[in-house]
Amino acid sequence: MLLQEGATSRQLGKARKFLAANPVFNVLTLGDTYAPLLAVSKLFLATERTAVTGVCSLYHPFNRKPSVALSTATPETKKALLNVALRQVSGEFITLCGHDEVEAVKAYAAVLNLEIELQMVANPPKHLRSNVKVSRVRKKDVEELDRFYSEQDSRAWTPLQFKVGPFYCVKRNGKIVSAAGTHLKTPQIAHLGSIATSEAYQRQGFAAACTSALALDLASKGRIISLFVKSDNKPAIGMYEKLGFKKIREIAFITARKDYRGSA
Repeated sequence: MLLQEGATSRQLGKARKFLAANPVFNVLTLGDTYAPLLAVSKLFLATERTAVTGVCSLYHPFNRKPSVALSTATPETKKALLNVALRQVSGEFITLCGHDEVEAVKAYAAVLNLEIELQMVANPPKHLRSNVKVSRVRKKDVEELDRFYSEQDSRAWTPLQFKVGPFYCVKRNGKIVSAAGTHLKTPQIAHLGSIATSEAYQRQGFAAACTSALALDLASKGRIISLFVKSDNKPAIGMYEKLGFKKIREIAFITARKDYRGSA
């Protein structure tokens, strides 16, 4: 097995083809191979002869903690890729990983927090009948969107996300009070994120209306639609199920600190 950082255009094409064979489980690593996320991500490839056998991405936008994601691969390959990627990390990082990857993370890092989330997928999403007026966020509204997400303490949002794909919102008195956005987008799959509503406007169907409009837009090009939700957030899970989303798997959202004794 050969491990390498970065990829030529040809290797990048091979990595995308490998990841696209299972776009649901590889949604994060696959998304990091496409612009604009590719510009703030480092890729680490495992190859056997000329074939890609695993990918790890290190996504590090602005001043946020870096995010590490592993593709489908053998346990040995995942551990080797994680070791190489974490050589680029100092201090804390986050990772969303399957249960089988948690022990690999613990081999190189001290787990500070672990939350169980669900990955849900709609293929295709259902149309939601609603009287709520939803609009697509325009470039001139990005500053307002940034303010809104700052107030909601959205951990996934950065202004870079607006360049990935559409965001939809509900406004009241000229201000955004609910929004849903595109975390990543590839030809095969789109992953939603930053779905939030101001406290004063909750339980009025705003988030459902935004999510439905966004999911239908992205799915119009034939994409699978994916999202993550906390496993104990029953109201949100129920909403997503009404929009056609189904539970696919549990994942661990981990905040960790690199353990220098564990890194090779």
